[in-house]
Amino acid sequence: MQSNVGPMPYTNYLKSAISKIYGDEDDFIVLGLTGRTGSGCSTAARILQAQKSQIKHSLFSGESPGSNEQRKERIIHHHFATTWTPFLLVQVRALITTFLLDEETTNVADAFSDLMPEQETREAFVKLLDGLQGPYKELAEKPNETDAKTYYTATLPERCEAIKNLLGESGFVKLYQTVGRNIRLSGTPYNQNLIEGKFFTLAERMNSVIKQIHTQQKKNGEKTFIVIDAIRNPLEAIFFQDRYASFFLVAVSAPEKDRINRLRQLKYSEEDIASIDKIEYTPHDLDEPDFYSVQDIQACLQRADLYISNPNVTSKVNEFQGLANQLIRFVSLIRRPGIVTPSGIERCMQIAYTAKLNSGCISRQVGAVVTDTNYSVRSVGWNDAPHGQVPCNLRSREDLIKGRDSSAYSEFERTDEEYLEHFIKSTVRFDNIPMNGRNKAFCFKTEYNNFKNDKNQVHTRSLHAEENAFLQISKYGLSSIEGGFLFTTASPCELCAKKAYQLGITTIFYIDPYPGIALTHILQGGTKNPSLILFSGAIGRAFHRLYSPIVAYKDELNALVR
Repeated sequence: MQSNVGPMPYTNYLKSAISKIYGDEDDFIVLGLTGRTGSGCSTAARILQAQKSQIKHSLFSGESPGSNEQRKERIIHHHFATTWTPFLLVQVRALITTFLLDEETTNVADAFSDLMPEQETREAFVKLLDGLQGPYKELAEKPNETDAKTYYTATLPERCEAIKNLLGESGFVKLYQTVGRNIRLSGTPYNQNLIEGKFFTLAERMNSVIKQIHTQQKKNGEKTFIVIDAIRNPLEAIFFQDRYASFFLVAVSAPEKDRINRLRQLKYSEEDIASIDKIEYTPHDLDEPDFYSVQDIQACLQRADLYISNPNVTSKVNEFQGLANQLIRFVSLIRRPGIVTPSGIERCMQIAYTAKLNSGCISRQVGAVVTDTNYSVRSVGWNDAPHGQVPCNLRSREDLIKGRDSSAYSEFERTDEEYLEHFIKSTVRFDNIPMNGRNKAFCFKTEYNNFKNDKNQVHTRSLHAEENAFLQISKYGLSSIEGGFLFTTASPCELCAKKAYQLGITTIFYIDPYPGIALTHILQGGTKNPSLILFSGAIGRAFHRLYSPIVAYKDELNALVR
């Protein structure tokens, strides 16, 4: 029997396919915020949670835009006004609290009495936990009958805020940093001994909560938009990046001076600030005992997909409008990739980000781009050994010791007997580890500093990325870059800052701040001070995800009108 239903017209088929594709992308989004204490992660989370009418932004919406950037803003504004859906907040600190609910609450106060020395405080703390424990156990016993969304996104965060008010900002941070560290080490809040296989205990609980909320949202026919505040360990960031195509790690940064001032306004002492910064932003090596349990914001910043700049502003009227503008733009692009094109700043930083992948440095890859004032690229660089020398990632401990591939090693490395004796002893610790075909590369600067018992930065084999980009201009006789811009994935050190100043660079865009006094001592000295600006935009895989339309826009429009 022949069907009376004819073939679906191509345009209807395309319209249906487009709706399905964008619908799937549009129904589930998870944003993980990362950033140092005081940078603005909590403020960003509040904006994402807000109703459309509550968000104060300054996106252009007039009829006579004065530039293409304003035209892009107008498109983003229209999309925001038409489609905005508030996010649900999942706080990492709130989920840390659930581990305290797994045990008798009275035991919790006793276990951390050194952080809560007053009996009255401990009793009040236990009372707050008791109010959470009943619903938490009910949720575990009857997950399909209990409102997971309300508990995890409202009740738990509200009670955590009460705990913070009880302990004070500083006391709360110290307690939860301790508990979080223990969970990553042992899987429990109380044991600080490393137990193999327990590192992802906290990340797995976050993932479980996301799934519970998503199941409930789907059942109710609602979208699942979740913001996690905040992810502070790079391996936990990788955990979510590998699991969800719709997960984006969002780095919120502020100029250091602004960040410190905010903490002081929150009544943090200078000692508290120093202690928090040491925990959050001290780089750690793999062989350090704390590597797998610490907060390492610097490593998280390097893994981020989206970057938000959150400097202080002088006008209270516009205090968070810049932050809101950036968040609205990112959400619109996630929901509708390619709705606008990248900014010139994003385009140039993406080139620098891609360039860093050429670096043979085994410690940290950095990329740099130099442009004129119209964002036209003049040179590209990355940190690496000089042209004609062998990058560190292609050199091997075994080759040096056995005298192989001699041109890859300097005369000093091959002939200095004292250094070679040190190097051979240093290599012993790698003898019995499973390399699985990987190269036993090494950092000469680290080896030489250990040999000399020093911490001198002079002995690096690599040129810095910015230095390399500047030298390309000189080497190949390119045009002057005076008045131009420098894009770098890490802000310049003192030596590179001096070179940028000498060459007449007027603006330096960067992602990750480099420690030191380059800003205050070099760039803010004299009368021709370059501006140092935190980068805001999409980078890496997110750059392609956000700016690549799923289908050609012309085809989409044609499908809609027929």
